[in-house]
Amino acid sequence: MSSTAGSATRSDRDSPRRWDRFAPWAALAGVGAAWLAVAAARPTDSGRVLCPWRFLTGLDCPFCGSTRAAASLAHGDLFGALDHNALFVVGLLPLAVLAWAVWASRSRTSRPMPAISNRALTLGLLVVAAWWAARLAIPWLGSGTAL
Repeated sequence: MSSTAGSATRSDRDSPRRWDRFAPWAALAGVGAAWLAVAAARPTDSGRVLCPWRFLTGLDCPFCGSTRAAASLAHGDLFGALDHNALFVVGLLPLAVLAWAVWASRSRTSRPMPAISNRALTLGLLVVAAWWAARLAIPWLGSGTAL
């Protein structure tokens, strides 16, 4: 008695590879929903400090103002977003979009993601450290709110 070739294995429609193709789109939907929630909450109006570093020290961290910048961008206020955190707007956000595009493209073809070199990671950390030092030294580069 012989069994059919496909009965012992999962079909293509149930394979994990097929669902890998939808993962970037699910992540994009989640980020979009979070962005809409931030825009609706209008964190620029609340006056609450959400950053634990800033809450404990009174100093901006390199990412302070990113939530308010995202909300400003959701409302079409580019200059407000730049005022809250320019590194987020001109650096981190474009890198995140690029990384998502590479992920979506590679997941469609089942190719692995490219590795990030140590040199690129070091450069990224140096840029963040320089941004942090600059925004602590130059008051108008802060996150746009006072404690």
